[in-house]
This record gives sequence, structure tokens and C-alpha cells, in this order.
Amino acid sequence: MKGKKGRENIQEETGNRGVPHLVGNIIGIVIIAVLLPIMSINLTLIIKSYRYPAQVPTVFGVAPLIVMSGSMDPTIQVDDLIFVRKVDAAQLQVRDIIAYQPAGSTTVVTHRITDVFDERGATMFKTKGDWNNVEDLEPVHYNQVVGLYFHRMPGVGRIAMFLQQPVGMVIFVAVPLVLFLLYDLLRRYFFNRKNKGTVSAEQEELERLRALAASLEAGELPPNIPAAPVFVPAPDVAATAYPPIEGEPESEVAEEPEPEGPEPDLEDDDSDEV
Repeated sequence: MKGKKGRENIQEETGNRGVPHLVGNIIGIVIIAVLLPIMSINLTLIIKSYRYPAQVPTVFGVAPLIVMSGSMDPTIQVDDLIFVRKVDAAQLQVRDIIAYQPAGSTTVVTHRITDVFDERGATMFKTKGDWNNVEDLEPVHYNQVVGLYFHRMPGVGRIAMFLQQPVGMVIFVAVPLVLFLLYDLLRRYFFNRKNKGTVSAEQEELERLRALAASLEAGELPPNIPAAPVFVPAPDVAATAYPPIEGEPESEVAEEPEPEGPEPDLEDDDSDEV
């Protein structure tokens, strides 16, 4: 039936677009899964840095930091993006790498602990950069500790710094999201436009079937269906007499006339023999 054919066409079109459609969905999921968290984290850090300028902004207790100097080279290098998490000061020990804020400063220093001691009932730390030859002059109070270093991403610090700027957020986050949404809208538009004719044909077939069912229920001749032709049987050839054609004998083979007079007697023939 035409309706069934229309449904088969729709299924065929859907099957033909299966791979591109799947690839587009995967790309969209990846973009959303990667860019949305980055945008959310950047917005959180920016808002916290403006609200609490004297504190290092964190997300779920983790502070991302961008390395600006080579004092910890080669363990940590310039433009690395490092992550530190909050810990209890009693858990820190020698050889740990900590990030701390020097007294009266808003900058963050990431150095290694060389000694842990107690001063007037407070836990203090001596620190030193791996690249430096001497220890830091001022000891670090446990209240100054931002967190314990646990991971780094080489070279990502420069990108992270750019993402914190409005232009970077627009280029790396907003633009890809807008492009993906535009691609998805165009894909859906062209697909619906391509299959509009097939769907319309199926709807027309359904309407025709409904009209046919209604006509059959009413005992009427269905619309758009011509009446059945009247059957006229052919004449019986065997029972039909064909009159002879004028000017021709009635029979096809004419009988020869018999000769008049007596038949010759062959036995009394007196002719000479040869």
C-alpha cells in the first residue's frame, strides 16, 4: 500500500542519516561535557575572587593555580596549571609541596616543606623552592597554607589565564556552544524539510483510506473508483449461420457433371495393340 511505502521511506531516510546524526550527537555531548564545566568553574573563580580578594578562590575545596616563576623547576615549571587541596596542618610533613600566602601579600607561593616545628603552640613550616639554593626567609604559619599540591597540567596555565578573561571565555566557551546549537538547528530543519513530502503523502493515503471505509459502511461506491464494466458474452460461433456470399457457390468444392451417353466398353475395343 502507499501508506506502508511512505512509512518504509521514512525509515529508510532515518537509517541513512543514522551515522551523521550519531556523530553530531557525540560531538555535541563532548562539547557540552567539556565546555560547560570549564565555564562554570571560571565563573565561580571570578565571582569568588571579586567577593573575597584576600583569599584564594576554590571550587569544592580545590584551588587551581597558575605557575608564574621557575622556583620549583623541574618539578613544577612556568605556565603549568597546578591543583592544591585543603588539608589539616597536622597531616603535612617534610617533602610535601604546599601553596601558601606570605604575610601581608595576596600572591601565592608553592614550595616544598623542609622542616616542621612548633612555635608558641602553633605549627610552623620552613619551605624552599627546588630550584633555589636557600630556604625561604620567613617561616610559614599553618593558617597561611592554602593547600597541598597533588596534580599539575603542563603548559595549560597560559590557556587557563586567557580563559579567565572575558575575551577568552567568549572565544573558547560561548562561540563553540553557539556553533553547535546552530548546527543542530540547521540539521533538524533540513531533515524535516526533506521528509515533509513523504509525511504529506502518508497523510493523504490515510485520508483516502478513511473515505474508502466510510463509503463501504454506507453501502455506496467508494470515491475515485470507476464503476465495473458490463460483461457482454461473445456470440456462439458454432450456432451462428453464415449466409453464402452472393455470386459464389455455396460449397467450396463443386461436383463435376457426369458424362452423357453409355460408358465405353474397354473390353470390346478393337484397336491394335502396340
